[in-house]
Amino acid sequence: MKVILYMAQTINGIIARNNYKEDFLSHENWKVFLSLVKDMGCFIVGRKTYEEVKKWKDYNFDKINATKIIISNSPDFKLDKGYILATSPEEAIKKASKLGFKKILLTGGGKINSAFMKNGLVDEIIVDIEPFVLGNGIRIFSQENFESRLKLLNIKKLKSGIIKLHYKIIK
Repeated sequence: MKVILYMAQTINGIIARNNYKEDFLSHENWKVFLSLVKDMGCFIVGRKTYEEVKKWKDYNFDKINATKIIISNSPDFKLDKGYILATSPEEAIKKASKLGFKKILLTGGGKINSAFMKNGLVDEIIVDIEPFVLGNGIRIFSQENFESRLKLLNIKKLKSGIIKLHYKIIK
C-alpha cells in the first residue's frame, strides 16, 4: 500500500490557525486535493479535521465521491453515513487495502500526519506552499520523535504563486 501525504501550508509549515480555520489557503489547493482524491479514490483524515471540515460551506468532504476514512482514538465515535472509522493508522491502511486500494491519500491534521510518519507508513509527501506567513498555528507535523530523509521528485509553480513540492521518503 502506498501512502501519499498531501498538505497545503504556509511557507513556515502552518496548516491551520489555532482555531482550526484555513482561510489563508487558496481555492487552488482544494482543486489539487480533489484531483489527488479522484486519482486515488480514498483519503484519510483525523477526527478533528473531519469535524472542522463538516462546518465548511464551500469545501466539504460529504460532496466528494471517494472512500473516506476517519481516524479517532474512540472506537465509538459516530460518523455520518459515507465515512469509515479506524482507530489507528495501521487499521486505516488495512481497511483501505481490504477495499482494494493500492494507494491512499493522507491529508491531516498534524497529529495524524505525525502518527503515520512515526510509524514509517508514509511513502511520499506532496506539499503545496502558499505565499503566506502565519506566526502561530497548527503545524504540518505535531511534535513527535521521528525523522525521515526525503528525495525531491518534482517542483512545480502553480498559477496563484503556490509552490508544489513532491518528495519520496527514503526508507
